[in-house]
Amino acid sequence: MTENFKVGQTVRFLNDPGGGTITAIEDGQAMVEDESGFSFPHPLSELVLVDTKNRESYQYNFTHEDVEERMQRNSNQRVLNKINKDFKILYKNELASSEKKRGETMEVDLHIHHLQPKHQGMTNGEIIVIQLEHFERMMRVAMKDKLRKIVFIHGVGQGVLKAEIRRLIKEYYPHCNARDAAWHQYGQGATIVEW
Repeated sequence: MTENFKVGQTVRFLNDPGGGTITAIEDGQAMVEDESGFSFPHPLSELVLVDTKNRESYQYNFTHEDVEERMQRNSNQRVLNKINKDFKILYKNELASSEKKRGETMEVDLHIHHLQPKHQGMTNGEIIVIQLEHFERMMRVAMKDKLRKIVFIHGVGQGVLKAEIRRLIKEYYPHCNARDAAWHQYGQGATIVEW
C-alpha cells in the first residue's frame, strides 16, 4: 500500500525508531524534521503516515492478525502439513547460510528478505506473521536438535518483532530465558534464547 505523502504530515520511520514531520518531498525522498529540529532525507517507501495517535493505533491493530484466527490456522493439520512441506522445500539448502550452527548455538536471521525474497507489496502485518511463524518453527528445530542457545536476529526497527518474540517466549516457552544478544556482535538487533 503506497501512501500519498504531503509536506506537513507526521510520519514514523519503518525501519528505524522515531519519526517527524515532512518538510519537503523530491525524487522519492522526503526531508523529515525530527524532534531535535534537524531535517534528514528518508526514502518514501520507508515512511508510515501518522495523522493522529488514533490512526496509528488503528493501523497497528488493522495489520495484526487476530490471535484466534492464527491459532485456528496453526492447528489445522492440512495447513500444518503444507507449511512443513513448503518449509522443507524452501530451506533444504538454505540452512547452512541462514541458520549457522556454532557449537550449541543456532543463529536465525528473521529479516524478511531472508525469509521471503519476493516480499514487496506485503503489509507490515503479513511480514510479521511470516517472521513469527519462522521463529516458532526454528524454536521447534532447536529443541528437537537439543541446541541450548538460539540467537534470533530481528533488527531494531520499531521493536514490534522483538516485543512479540519476548511475549511468545514468556507465554509458550516459560522454561526459556530471553535477553538481548551480545551488543558488540549484534548491536541492539538480536535476542538470545537459552534453556
